[in-house]
Amino acid sequence: MNITLGPIIGHTTDTSAKIWIRGAKGPNHASREFCYGAFDLYEGAKLVASQYCFLKDYYDFTGVAQFTQLKPDTTYRVECGLVYKRDGDAPQTGVPVAGPVIADIRKATATFKTDRGNNDTRLDFVFGSCRYLYWDNLFQNDAEKGDKTFRSIVNLHRQRPLDFFLAVGDQVYADPLNKLFEYKSFDALCEIYRKSFQLPNIAELMGNVPTYMILDDHEIRDDWSKDQLRNADSGFYAMRMRAYASYQHLHNPDTTNGQFWYSFDKGPFAFFVMDTRTLRINDANAVGGKTMLGREQLNAFFDWMHQHRDAPVKFIVSSVPFFPDPKPMKGADDKWAGFNDERSMILEFIRVEGIADVVFLSGDVHNSSFARMRCYQDPQFLMTSLISSPFYWPYPHESASDFYGGRTLEFMQWTNGNRRTRDRVEYRYEGEGFIGDEAFMAVSVDIGKGKPWCSAEIFDRKGNKFSDYPNPFLF
Repeated sequence: MNITLGPIIGHTTDTSAKIWIRGAKGPNHASREFCYGAFDLYEGAKLVASQYCFLKDYYDFTGVAQFTQLKPDTTYRVECGLVYKRDGDAPQTGVPVAGPVIADIRKATATFKTDRGNNDTRLDFVFGSCRYLYWDNLFQNDAEKGDKTFRSIVNLHRQRPLDFFLAVGDQVYADPLNKLFEYKSFDALCEIYRKSFQLPNIAELMGNVPTYMILDDHEIRDDWSKDQLRNADSGFYAMRMRAYASYQHLHNPDTTNGQFWYSFDKGPFAFFVMDTRTLRINDANAVGGKTMLGREQLNAFFDWMHQHRDAPVKFIVSSVPFFPDPKPMKGADDKWAGFNDERSMILEFIRVEGIADVVFLSGDVHNSSFARMRCYQDPQFLMTSLISSPFYWPYPHESASDFYGGRTLEFMQWTNGNRRTRDRVEYRYEGEGFIGDEAFMAVSVDIGKGKPWCSAEIFDRKGNKFSDYPNPFLF
């Protein structure tokens, strides 16, 4: 039997790759005949490795195979299928087995390339967020429109191969009409994931380009924070996170202790992907106070930043913008502007530690922009923000007037690396672009001549540059 969704090429390094698929419940499931994914990996015509994975019904029959000991900068083809086995005949999973294991002609294939390795000097990727597909719309089905953006990304990949694709939140809307209509069951929510991910263009993209994801609020509920658990229906949050784990987090890098933040490297370039939703607390009177990241994640971020301080560029993914700030009537409290104490800690750490070439990647606000932040007291400090949103949104978008295009932020902080004196420290950002339309952003980095040369370009849903901002943003 063929797989029902995928394959998706997940986290990939120079020597490994995660391959995600979905199976289906078999006719003898009640008598303990279970579903397994079968994978054969080829380099050209040569079989390199074979593997099985258990497709658990708890995860809606999704799962991953992780292949290791691969060669850098090498193209592989993976063939995937399904087998059904009773307990006594269950294959070994998660380890190499003798192959090939795909005998059935009903198979799905994908082709991908491993990373080039630590000596690489170039990086190209695309990112964006927010893909609203309201399948129950009585007047029109907008799924085809919502898939056009990904056709343009696929075309870009054919012209200049992408190292990976990054989706930074609201990949599906579990609450398409906010609290007026939310998907109430695990099966209904998983059906929305399946319908969204099987559209032809996004399926082709994820089947050829390593894909990384992180959630934002609409995978759970609009403007979600942990405080809302007090008033949520029993099992509501667990069901939402089980669907997210099944369809998005499983193909991300492995994490421990149920955490959803993660980090990865692409050659010498470092990425930290923040979870800005599941640990967020809006109540300043709560134990530990108001927080976006939670203590454990914030400390892990500081530790990661210290360990990667010498990386040529440090990319930080935050589904909500670190800056520029929306104006108060446009939901500023839901972004980092509403968590200034924590934002101050991050700015202080980066400035006092003298960490350069830090870039934030964000989405969420249905408007795309570029911004630079500097510090009046420290001329060496420079930080960049790139925001890309939405992939598809069929309603009015945010405009430039909804944001502070330039703003000064003042905090009491350590004034230098000695940490002996505190004083007022002023940061100033200036933004540009502010494009209110369907879009995605392509980022290129080149360190071949020493100092990083970085550029970002914003494209519309059809793959064209916007006339209001036709030139690359250099940072």
